Amino acid sequence: METREPDPASPQASLADEALMQRVGSGDLQAFEVLYERYRRQLLRFLAHLYWDRSAAEDAVQEVYLRLWRAAPRYAPRGKFSTYLYQIAKNFWLTDRERRARAPALAPFGADSGDEEPGAAGPPDPTDPRAGPGENAAAGETAAAVRRAVDALPEGQRLVVVLADFQGLPYREVAEILGIPVGTVKSRHFMADKTLRDVLKHLAPEGSRE
Repeated sequence: METREPDPASPQASLADEALMQRVGSGDLQAFEVLYERYRRQLLRFLAHLYWDRSAAEDAVQEVYLRLWRAAPRYAPRGKFSTYLYQIAKNFWLTDRERRARAPALAPFGADSGDEEPGAAGPPDPTDPRAGPGENAAAGETAAAVRRAVDALPEGQRLVVVLADFQGLPYREVAEILGIPVGTVKSRHFMADKTLRDVLKHLAPEGSRE
């Protein structure tokens, strides 16, 4: 799905997300373009940390927005729009993950997580020209180790880690996105954190607590 860059002077640009979404439900393409630009980058970061593949994440973003457009006529604001969007993205990833598991040859997982997007959280970029060869190699090894460790987590813990740590969302919003109690989010985060610390402790520098 292709969109144009929204005009910052457009009346829609100042509207709240929920009001824009209701306009989208009436077929307002400009309102949709504003929402697309507001959330495209953070949605790409979220999906990039699930796919660990820039191309796959970009394709997923387009599919999520397509689903958003189709769902717009039925949209009723019951909470934050961003939570609603994350729910669509999470459900798409779960479905696509099952599809890829049935057809592994069609699902190459590359090394580009999309972390070059501004503000993205995650492991350092091993291709950073500011780093020397030794630092690049170390960064690449660290990034690969983190990805393997996160991928090995149970599905529920993995989603909590990506939403809470990589996206920086509060537990309450993570709970709403995943449809589970806040206490469950906290316990899953605790267990995931313990597992990751145990798996990645060999990466900590000498004298470090971690």
